[in-house]
Amino acid sequence: MVSNLKQALNLILSGEPIIVPTDTVYGLVCRHDSKSAIEKIYKLKKRETGKPLILLGYNWKALQRFVCVRVKYSKALQKLIKTNWPGPLTIILPASNNIPKCLNEGFKTIGIRVPKNKFLLGLLKYCPEQVLASTSANLSGESDHYPQKALLKKAKFFIEAKKNEMSLKPSRILEFKKNTIKVLR
Repeated sequence: MVSNLKQALNLILSGEPIIVPTDTVYGLVCRHDSKSAIEKIYKLKKRETGKPLILLGYNWKALQRFVCVRVKYSKALQKLIKTNWPGPLTIILPASNNIPKCLNEGFKTIGIRVPKNKFLLGLLKYCPEQVLASTSANLSGESDHYPQKALLKKAKFFIEAKKNEMSLKPSRILEFKKNTIKVLR
C-alpha cells in the first residue's frame, strides 16, 4: 500500500476524520460505525447534528445492505447505478436496520454514493465494510471548493487533489420515494 493510503487508513481505523479529494469536492470522511469519529466531523465542520452525512462505498455491493430497496423501483435504481456509478450522483433511499445508530440518528433515509476518485476508492477498498461516512470538507455555510484554513489545521490528514481531479461541483442528489424519483440538487 502506498504511504499516503496507509496513513489515511490508519487514521480512519483509529477513529479520526480525514480530508481527501473526491471526484466532486473535498470530502471529510470517517468510519461509518464510530460514534466518536462522526461526532468529530460535526465538531470540525461546526455542522448542526440535524444535517445528515452520506455513505461513500467502494461499490454498490458495499452500500446495498444499508438501504431498503423496494421491488417497484429497483429496476430504475439499478439502471441509475449502472450508468452513473462510480460518479457524482448521490442517491437517497430508505435506510435499513443495518445503519449504525450513531449515523444519521432520527433519519429514515440515507444518502449513498460510489465516488470516482482513484485514491478514495483505494482507501474504501480497505475500510471496514468498504464504506465511509462523509460530507463536504468545509465549515458549514462556507464555500466547498477548498477546505478553510481552520478546518485544515484541525484535521489530522489532508491530501491535495491532483490537477483537474475534482469537478469542484457538488454531486447531483436524487431521492427515491414512493415509486418516484425526486431531484433534490
